[in-house]
Amino acid sequence: MLDTADVGLVVTDAQRRIVYVNETFSRATGYTLEEVRGHSCALLQGTQTDPADIAFMRAALDRGEPFERVVLNYRKDGKPLWYRLRVQPMFVDGTLQYFVGVQEDYSEAHAAQRELERLAYHDGLTGLGNRRAFDLQLHRLVGEGQPFVLQLLDLDNFKQVNDRYGHPAGDALLQRVAACLMQVSQEAGTAFRLGGDEFGLLWPGADQAESSLATGLLGDLVNVDGERICGARGTARFPEEAGDGEELLRLADRRLYAQKALTRRGQAAR
Repeated sequence: MLDTADVGLVVTDAQRRIVYVNETFSRATGYTLEEVRGHSCALLQGTQTDPADIAFMRAALDRGEPFERVVLNYRKDGKPLWYRLRVQPMFVDGTLQYFVGVQEDYSEAHAAQRELERLAYHDGLTGLGNRRAFDLQLHRLVGEGQPFVLQLLDLDNFKQVNDRYGHPAGDALLQRVAACLMQVSQEAGTAFRLGGDEFGLLWPGADQAESSLATGLLGDLVNVDGERICGARGTARFPEEAGDGEELLRLADRRLYAQKALTRRGQAAR
């Protein structure tokens, strides 16, 4: 009956040495009972198995307590497998004798969850992180307390692009800007589309020259039918110029709009 169960079953002794696995376990992992007998379930772990998951499971086993956890294991051929693992200790006359583990394939559910997370934190048009991702990263960097640079970028007269050339041209322009920012942020920073034609860059530990690189490449790439589209930027540095994320964002925003105002005055003077 155990061999015909549609979930993987693993039984270990109190020292966590495998004494039994069913056929479903063998089909899923590629390991026969003869190959795993006497080994611990650490045999299934690999380089990407989360150390926090390993520590959690070991602590529960040390205490002789049941637990449930989604973990990354590996097949005999090295293929990764996500499992929802439930482990129950078995006592005989008050003495721990066995651990019984039930493994259910969680790979499809995990892939779907990762895709939902990607959609929740990425901008669909440009592939950059969205405003939610930006806020989380900003909060994390402030919490770490290490210096970083926040840079906001905004395109001038973007509405005119949509009005004159149509929304497909505007979307293509935003995608070109995103490609530029991905290029300059690949090594040190992280780029985000905050909404509309506004973008953000976070440069952990970056110096001013490095963060200025974004503006130089942006100026080279942003054009529509040969007509150059200008961009304004506002930069603020943590912690020397602002002590928290909201203050830093307000400072960068003020500097961005001050630059936009100067650009408009310069255009009006011409």
